[in-house]
Amino acid sequence: MSFVRKILTAVLAAMLALTGFAACKKKENAAQAAVDGGLWKPSGTVTIYCVSAAGGATDYCNRAIAQALTEIWGASVQVVNQPGGSGGVAAGTVWNQPRNGLSLLGFSEALFSQRSLGVFDQPPGAWDLMPIMNTVAVLSAAPNGPYKTIEDLIAALKAGKTVNIGSGTVGSVWTLKSVALEKALDVKFNHLSYEGSVPSQTACMSGEVDVVLTGLAEQVDYLKAKRLIPLAMIETSPASVEGLGVIRAITDVAPEFAALPQPMQCIGIALPKDSPQPIRDAYQAAFIKAMASGTITAAIASRNFNTLGQFGEASEAIALEQEKVYSWALYDAGQAPVEPSEFGIDRP
Repeated sequence: MSFVRKILTAVLAAMLALTGFAACKKKENAAQAAVDGGLWKPSGTVTIYCVSAAGGATDYCNRAIAQALTEIWGASVQVVNQPGGSGGVAAGTVWNQPRNGLSLLGFSEALFSQRSLGVFDQPPGAWDLMPIMNTVAVLSAAPNGPYKTIEDLIAALKAGKTVNIGSGTVGSVWTLKSVALEKALDVKFNHLSYEGSVPSQTACMSGEVDVVLTGLAEQVDYLKAKRLIPLAMIETSPASVEGLGVIRAITDVAPEFAALPQPMQCIGIALPKDSPQPIRDAYQAAFIKAMASGTITAAIASRNFNTLGQFGEASEAIALEQEKVYSWALYDAGQAPVEPSEFGIDRP
Protein backbone atom coordinates (compact mmCIF):
# COMPACT_ATOMS: atom_id res chain seq x y z
CA MET A 1 0.00 0.00 0.00
CA SER A 2 1.37 3.38 -0.97
CA PHE A 3 2.10 6.01 1.62
CA VAL A 4 -0.72 8.22 0.27
CA ARG A 5 -3.21 5.33 0.40
CA LYS A 6 -2.20 4.60 3.99
CA ILE A 7 -2.82 8.21 4.91
CA LEU A 8 -6.20 8.18 3.17
CA THR A 9 -7.18 4.93 4.91
CA ALA A 10 -6.23 6.32 8.29
CA VAL A 11 -8.14 9.53 7.65
CA LEU A 12 -11.23 7.56 6.56
CA ALA A 13 -11.07 5.36 9.67
CA ALA A 14 -10.79 8.41 11.87
CA MET A 15 -13.75 10.03 10.13
CA LEU A 16 -15.87 6.91 10.63
CA ALA A 17 -14.93 6.74 14.31
CA LEU A 18 -15.78 10.38 14.77
CA THR A 19 -19.06 9.87 12.94
CA GLY A 20 -20.01 6.99 15.26
CA PHE A 21 -19.02 9.00 18.32
CA ALA A 22 -20.94 12.00 17.04
CA ALA A 23 -24.04 9.87 16.45
CA CYS A 24 -23.97 8.53 20.01
CA LYS A 25 -23.30 11.98 21.39
CA LYS A 26 -26.11 13.43 19.28
CA LYS A 27 -28.57 10.87 20.71
CA GLU A 28 -27.44 11.62 24.26
CA ASN A 29 -27.63 15.37 23.70
CA ALA A 30 -31.07 15.06 22.10
CA ALA A 31 -32.42 13.30 25.18
CA GLN A 32 -30.92 15.92 27.50
CA ALA A 33 -32.14 18.77 25.30
CA ALA A 34 -35.66 17.43 25.67
CA VAL A 35 -35.60 18.70 29.25
CA ASP A 36 -32.89 21.36 29.24
CA GLY A 37 -33.46 22.76 25.75
CA GLY A 38 -37.18 22.26 25.38
CA LEU A 39 -37.59 19.77 22.52
CA TRP A 40 -40.73 18.56 24.27
CA LYS A 41 -42.54 19.18 27.53
CA PRO A 42 -46.05 18.20 28.58
CA SER A 43 -48.71 20.54 27.19
CA GLY A 44 -51.19 19.50 29.90
CA THR A 45 -51.61 17.19 32.87
CA VAL A 46 -49.72 13.91 32.68
CA THR A 47 -51.66 10.94 34.08
CA ILE A 48 -49.95 7.83 35.39
CA TYR A 49 -52.43 4.93 35.29
CA CYS A 50 -51.32 2.70 38.16
CA VAL A 51 -51.98 -1.03 37.84
CA SER A 52 -52.46 -1.48 41.60
CA ALA A 53 -54.74 -0.22 44.35
CA ALA A 54 -53.74 2.76 46.46
CA GLY A 55 -51.25 2.19 49.25
CA GLY A 56 -49.09 -0.59 47.80
CA ALA A 57 -45.55 -0.48 46.47
CA THR A 58 -46.53 0.33 42.89
CA ASP A 59 -48.81 3.16 44.01
CA TYR A 60 -46.10 4.48 46.35
CA CYS A 61 -43.51 4.38 43.57
CA ASN A 62 -45.85 6.02 41.04
CA ARG A 63 -46.65 8.89 43.41
CA ALA A 64 -42.95 9.47 44.07
CA ILE A 65 -42.09 9.63 40.36
CA ALA A 66 -45.14 11.87 39.75
CA GLN A 67 -43.76 14.33 42.28
CA ALA A 68 -40.27 14.15 40.78
CA LEU A 69 -41.52 14.74 37.22
CA THR A 70 -43.66 17.64 38.43
CA GLU A 71 -40.55 19.21 39.95
CA ILE A 72 -38.53 18.66 36.75
CA TRP A 73 -41.11 19.88 34.25
CA GLY A 74 -43.19 22.28 36.33
CA ALA A 75 -46.22 20.48 34.90
CA SER A 76 -48.97 18.65 36.74
CA VAL A 77 -48.46 14.86 37.01
CA GLN A 78 -51.22 12.85 38.66
CA VAL A 79 -51.73 9.17 39.56
CA VAL A 80 -54.99 7.35 38.84
CA ASN A 81 -55.35 3.85 40.31
CA GLN A 82 -56.78 1.32 37.84
CA PRO A 83 -56.36 -2.14 39.39
CA GLY A 84 -57.84 -5.14 37.63
CA GLY A 85 -57.00 -7.85 35.15
CA SER A 86 -53.48 -8.38 36.51
CA GLY A 87 -52.53 -4.95 35.23
CA GLY A 88 -54.33 -5.40 31.92
CA VAL A 89 -56.95 -2.73 32.64
CA ALA A 90 -54.43 0.07 33.15
CA ALA A 91 -52.25 -1.17 30.27
CA GLY A 92 -55.23 -1.12 27.92
CA THR A 93 -56.21 2.38 29.04
CA VAL A 94 -52.77 3.81 28.26
CA TRP A 95 -52.35 1.86 25.04
CA ASN A 96 -55.58 3.27 23.65
CA GLN A 97 -54.69 6.90 24.42
CA PRO A 98 -53.21 9.34 21.85
CA ARG A 99 -49.42 9.22 21.64
CA ASN A 100 -49.00 12.73 23.05
CA GLY A 101 -46.93 11.85 26.13
CA LEU A 102 -49.73 12.66 28.56
CA SER A 103 -50.58 9.04 29.48
CA LEU A 104 -48.13 6.73 31.25
CA LEU A 105 -48.46 3.23 32.62
CA GLY A 106 -47.55 2.82 36.27
CA PHE A 107 -46.45 -0.79 35.90
CA SER A 108 -45.51 -3.63 38.17
CA GLU A 109 -43.93 -6.97 37.39
CA ALA A 110 -47.40 -8.24 36.40
CA LEU A 111 -46.56 -6.70 33.01
CA PHE A 112 -44.29 -9.69 32.40
CA SER A 113 -47.16 -12.19 32.58
CA GLN A 114 -49.93 -10.32 30.74
CA ARG A 115 -49.57 -12.10 27.40
CA SER A 116 -49.60 -15.54 28.98
CA LEU A 117 -52.59 -14.71 31.15
CA GLY A 118 -54.44 -13.25 28.16
CA VAL A 119 -55.14 -9.90 29.84
CA PHE A 120 -53.17 -7.72 27.39
CA ASP A 121 -51.84 -8.67 23.98
CA GLN A 122 -48.69 -6.54 23.74
CA PRO A 123 -45.26 -7.83 24.87
CA PRO A 124 -43.20 -5.89 27.45
CA GLY A 125 -40.96 -4.83 24.55
CA ALA A 126 -43.80 -2.68 23.20
CA TRP A 127 -43.10 -0.20 26.01
CA ASP A 128 -40.26 2.10 26.95
CA LEU A 129 -39.87 0.63 30.43
CA MET A 130 -38.39 2.78 33.18
CA PRO A 131 -38.14 0.63 36.34
CA ILE A 132 -37.54 2.70 39.45
CA MET A 133 -37.40 0.45 42.51
CA ASN A 134 -38.25 -2.95 43.94
CA THR A 135 -38.39 -4.86 47.19
CA VAL A 136 -38.03 -8.44 48.42
CA ALA A 137 -40.63 -10.98 49.53
CA VAL A 138 -41.60 -11.65 53.13
CA LEU A 139 -44.11 -14.21 54.45
CA SER A 140 -45.97 -13.04 57.53
CA ALA A 141 -48.85 -14.05 59.79
CA ALA A 142 -51.31 -12.19 62.00
CA PRO A 143 -50.22 -11.96 65.66
CA ASN A 144 -53.47 -13.55 66.89
CA GLY A 145 -53.19 -16.51 64.52
CA PRO A 146 -51.74 -19.99 65.16
CA TYR A 147 -48.46 -19.47 63.28
CA LYS A 148 -45.61 -17.85 65.18
CA THR A 149 -42.68 -19.40 63.26
CA ILE A 150 -42.08 -20.80 59.79
CA GLU A 151 -41.76 -24.24 61.42
CA ASP A 152 -45.31 -23.92 62.81
CA LEU A 153 -46.61 -23.19 59.33
CA ILE A 154 -44.70 -26.00 57.64
CA ALA A 155 -45.89 -28.52 60.24
CA ALA A 156 -49.53 -27.52 59.64
CA LEU A 157 -49.16 -27.75 55.87
CA LYS A 158 -47.45 -31.14 56.07
CA ALA A 159 -50.28 -32.37 58.29
CA GLY A 160 -52.77 -31.47 55.57
CA LYS A 161 -54.25 -28.40 57.26
CA THR A 162 -55.83 -25.85 54.90
CA VAL A 163 -53.82 -22.63 55.03
CA ASN A 164 -55.19 -19.57 53.25
CA ILE A 165 -52.58 -17.30 51.72
CA GLY A 166 -52.97 -13.82 50.26
CA SER A 167 -50.38 -12.63 47.77
CA GLY A 168 -51.85 -9.95 45.51
CA THR A 169 -53.06 -10.37 41.97
CA VAL A 170 -52.60 -13.46 39.81
CA GLY A 171 -49.37 -12.96 37.89
CA SER A 172 -47.73 -10.77 40.52
CA VAL A 173 -44.27 -11.53 41.84
CA TRP A 174 -45.76 -12.41 45.23
CA THR A 175 -48.08 -15.00 43.72
CA LEU A 176 -45.15 -16.60 41.90
CA LYS A 177 -43.08 -16.54 45.07
CA SER A 178 -45.89 -18.39 46.86
CA VAL A 179 -45.99 -20.98 44.07
CA ALA A 180 -42.21 -21.42 44.33
CA LEU A 181 -42.58 -21.81 48.10
CA GLU A 182 -45.10 -24.60 47.55
CA LYS A 183 -42.64 -26.39 45.27
CA ALA A 184 -39.75 -26.03 47.71
CA LEU A 185 -41.82 -27.31 50.65
CA ASP A 186 -43.86 -29.85 48.62
CA VAL A 187 -47.11 -28.48 50.04
CA LYS A 188 -50.24 -26.68 48.82
CA PHE A 189 -51.73 -23.38 49.98
CA ASN A 190 -55.29 -22.23 49.39
CA HIS A 191 -54.62 -19.10 47.32
CA LEU A 192 -56.93 -16.11 47.71
CA SER A 193 -56.33 -13.34 45.18
CA TYR A 194 -56.60 -9.62 45.90
CA GLU A 195 -56.11 -6.51 43.77
CA GLY A 196 -52.78 -5.54 45.25
CA SER A 197 -50.61 -6.00 48.32
CA VAL A 198 -52.50 -3.71 50.67
CA PRO A 199 -55.81 -5.64 50.39
CA SER A 200 -53.84 -8.88 50.87
CA GLN A 201 -52.20 -7.56 54.02
CA THR A 202 -55.51 -6.23 55.34
CA ALA A 203 -57.03 -9.67 54.77
CA CYS A 204 -54.31 -11.24 56.90
CA MET A 205 -54.66 -8.74 59.73
CA SER A 206 -58.42 -9.28 59.75
CA GLY A 207 -58.09 -13.09 59.78
CA GLU A 208 -59.51 -13.61 56.29
CA VAL A 209 -56.26 -15.34 55.32
CA ASP A 210 -53.77 -17.09 57.60
CA VAL A 211 -50.59 -15.77 56.03
CA VAL A 212 -49.64 -13.08 53.52
CA LEU A 213 -46.73 -12.96 51.11
CA THR A 214 -45.95 -9.46 49.82
CA GLY A 215 -43.03 -7.03 49.72
CA LEU A 216 -40.93 -6.12 52.73
CA ALA A 217 -41.26 -2.42 51.90
CA GLU A 218 -45.04 -2.85 51.84
CA GLN A 219 -45.18 -4.67 55.18
CA VAL A 220 -42.48 -2.87 57.12
CA ASP A 221 -44.79 -0.44 58.96
CA TYR A 222 -47.15 -3.28 59.96
CA LEU A 223 -44.22 -5.42 61.07
CA LYS A 224 -42.81 -2.65 63.25
CA ALA A 225 -46.26 -2.07 64.73
CA LYS A 226 -46.52 -5.84 65.42
CA ARG A 227 -49.71 -6.10 63.38
CA LEU A 228 -47.97 -8.77 61.31
CA ILE A 229 -45.37 -11.34 62.41
CA PRO A 230 -42.55 -12.10 59.92
CA LEU A 231 -42.07 -15.85 59.42
CA ALA A 232 -39.37 -15.84 56.71
CA MET A 233 -37.96 -13.98 53.75
CA ILE A 234 -39.03 -15.89 50.65
CA GLU A 235 -35.59 -15.22 49.24
CA THR A 236 -32.20 -16.86 49.27
CA SER A 237 -30.83 -14.24 51.70
CA PRO A 238 -32.06 -12.94 55.07
CA ALA A 239 -33.05 -9.30 55.60
CA SER A 240 -32.04 -6.96 58.37
CA VAL A 241 -34.65 -4.36 59.34
CA GLU A 242 -34.02 -1.60 61.82
CA GLY A 243 -36.19 -2.17 64.87
CA LEU A 244 -36.97 -5.77 63.90
CA GLY A 245 -33.60 -7.44 63.59
CA VAL A 246 -32.85 -10.19 61.09
CA ILE A 247 -35.62 -12.03 59.25
CA ARG A 248 -34.14 -15.33 58.14
CA ALA A 249 -34.30 -16.70 54.61
CA ILE A 250 -36.61 -19.54 53.63
CA THR A 251 -33.53 -21.46 52.44
CA ASP A 252 -32.72 -22.06 56.11
CA VAL A 253 -35.56 -24.60 56.20
CA ALA A 254 -36.04 -25.26 52.48
CA PRO A 255 -32.69 -25.15 50.65
CA GLU A 256 -34.44 -26.45 47.51
CA PHE A 257 -35.90 -22.98 47.05
CA ALA A 258 -32.53 -21.63 45.84
CA ALA A 259 -32.58 -23.86 42.74
CA LEU A 260 -35.90 -22.47 41.46
CA PRO A 261 -36.22 -19.59 38.94
CA GLN A 262 -36.41 -16.36 40.90
CA PRO A 263 -38.93 -13.76 39.72
CA MET A 264 -38.02 -10.19 40.62
CA GLN A 265 -40.30 -7.34 41.53
CA CYS A 266 -40.04 -4.45 39.09
CA ILE A 267 -42.08 -1.26 39.45
CA GLY A 268 -41.91 1.99 37.55
CA ILE A 269 -43.42 3.85 34.62
CA ALA A 270 -43.75 2.98 30.95
CA LEU A 271 -44.45 4.89 27.73
CA PRO A 272 -45.69 3.21 24.55
CA LYS A 273 -42.63 2.68 22.40
CA ASP A 274 -44.40 3.88 19.26
CA SER A 275 -44.67 7.39 20.76
CA PRO A 276 -42.91 10.19 18.79
CA GLN A 277 -39.15 10.19 19.28
CA PRO A 278 -38.94 13.69 20.85
CA ILE A 279 -41.38 12.55 23.56
CA ARG A 280 -39.38 9.35 24.17
CA ASP A 281 -36.16 11.37 24.41
CA ALA A 282 -37.80 13.77 26.85
CA TYR A 283 -38.94 10.99 29.13
CA GLN A 284 -35.54 9.32 29.11
CA ALA A 285 -33.83 12.56 30.10
CA ALA A 286 -36.45 13.34 32.76
CA PHE A 287 -36.19 9.79 34.13
CA ILE A 288 -32.41 10.12 34.50
CA LYS A 289 -32.88 13.38 36.40
CA ALA A 290 -35.66 11.94 38.54
CA MET A 291 -33.59 8.93 39.61
CA ALA A 292 -30.88 11.29 40.87
CA SER A 293 -33.34 13.59 42.63
CA GLY A 294 -33.83 13.84 46.36
CA THR A 295 -37.48 12.94 45.89
CA ILE A 296 -36.74 9.47 44.51
CA THR A 297 -33.67 8.71 46.60
CA ALA A 298 -35.59 9.60 49.78
CA ALA A 299 -38.61 7.52 48.72
CA ILE A 300 -36.37 4.50 48.16
CA ALA A 301 -34.44 4.88 51.41
CA SER A 302 -37.43 5.53 53.68
CA ARG A 303 -39.21 2.23 52.94
CA ASN A 304 -36.37 -0.31 52.49
CA PHE A 305 -36.66 -0.37 48.68
CA ASN A 306 -33.84 -1.24 46.29
CA THR A 307 -32.84 1.12 43.46
CA LEU A 308 -33.31 0.04 39.84
CA GLY A 309 -33.18 2.98 37.38
CA GLN A 310 -32.54 1.14 34.12
CA PHE A 311 -33.85 2.29 30.75
CA GLY A 312 -33.38 1.46 27.09
CA GLU A 313 -31.54 -1.78 26.32
CA ALA A 314 -30.90 -2.51 30.01
CA SER A 315 -34.59 -2.47 30.93
CA GLU A 316 -35.47 -4.40 27.76
CA ALA A 317 -33.06 -7.17 28.82
CA ILE A 318 -34.72 -7.40 32.24
CA ALA A 319 -38.16 -7.58 30.63
CA LEU A 320 -37.11 -10.26 28.15
CA GLU A 321 -35.74 -12.54 30.86
CA GLN A 322 -38.50 -11.92 33.39
CA GLU A 323 -41.28 -12.53 30.86
CA LYS A 324 -39.81 -16.03 30.45
CA VAL A 325 -39.69 -16.58 34.23
CA TYR A 326 -43.21 -15.31 34.87
CA SER A 327 -44.95 -16.86 31.87
CA TRP A 328 -43.59 -20.36 32.36
CA ALA A 329 -44.02 -20.32 36.14
CA LEU A 330 -47.70 -19.41 35.72
CA TYR A 331 -48.20 -22.00 32.99
CA ASP A 332 -46.56 -24.74 35.04
CA ALA A 333 -48.80 -23.77 37.98
CA GLY A 334 -51.88 -24.13 35.79
CA GLN A 335 -52.69 -20.41 35.98
CA ALA A 336 -51.84 -19.45 32.38
CA PRO A 337 -54.20 -20.89 29.74
CA VAL A 338 -51.76 -20.93 26.81
CA GLU A 339 -48.27 -22.42 26.63
CA PRO A 340 -45.83 -19.47 26.45
CA SER A 341 -44.01 -20.99 23.47
CA GLU A 342 -47.05 -20.04 21.38
CA PHE A 343 -46.00 -16.42 21.92
CA GLY A 344 -42.37 -17.22 21.12
CA ILE A 345 -41.44 -17.14 24.81
CA ASP A 346 -38.69 -19.65 25.60
CA ARG A 347 -38.25 -21.37 28.93
CA PRO A 348 -35.83 -19.51 31.22
